[in-house]
Amino acid sequence: MVVIHRAMLGDLERLAACVGSAAEAAWPPSRMRAVCRYGTALLAAIAAHHREQEEILWPVITAVAGASVDLAPLADDHLAIRAAAGKTSRVLALLGTDPHAGGQECPAVSALHGILAEHIADEEAQVLPAMRRYLTAEAYRWCEREIRRKASLRDRMFTVPWLARYARPNERRRLLLIAGGWQAPMLLAAARPAYGRLEHRAFGRNDQA
Repeated sequence: MVVIHRAMLGDLERLAACVGSAAEAAWPPSRMRAVCRYGTALLAAIAAHHREQEEILWPVITAVAGASVDLAPLADDHLAIRAAAGKTSRVLALLGTDPHAGGQECPAVSALHGILAEHIADEEAQVLPAMRRYLTAEAYRWCEREIRRKASLRDRMFTVPWLARYARPNERRRLLLIAGGWQAPMLLAAARPAYGRLEHRAFGRNDQA
C-alpha cells in the first residue's frame, strides 16, 4: 500500500509538471498522445486501488476491528478524489487536441494531487495501524489474492512495472508477489519494455531502476 501511494503521488507530480509546460514546449502530437495514454492509465490505477479498498480490504478491516476503526471519512474522500480525477481526465482529453487549453487547466491536476496527498496521510495514519493490530496474516493474504484475482491482465501490464519502478530494493520482491503472484517475474519482464517506452515518450526520460 505504501508503494502504491508513493507511485500515485510521484506520477501525479510528474503529470502536473508535464501538463503545465505543454503549452510552451511545442511538443509533437506523438508526445501529447503518450502523456494522455500514461495519464489515463495512472487514473485507472488510482480508481482500481480505491475500488479494491472499498470492496475487499475495508470490509475485512471493519469485520475484525468493529467500531474501533471508522473508515467513513476515508470513503468520503474517495468521492472527492473521483470528482477531481474526472476533471483531470478531461484535462488529458484537452491536451490531446489542444496543448494550450490543457496547459491552462493544469491546476486541476495539482488539485487532484493535493486531495490525494491529504487522503493518503490520513489513511496511513489510521488504516495501516489498524491492519497491523487487527488483521491476521491469513486475512491479509486473502485480500491480496482477491485483489490479484480481480485485476485484468491489461491492468497488470501497467501496474506491475509501474509499481516496480517506485519500489525500493527491499520492497520489490514482496510487492511483485502481491501484484502478480508467482507469474510476477515473467509478467514484469514482458510488461516493462512497453511501460518504459511509454514513460520515456510521455516524460522525456526513463530512470527506472
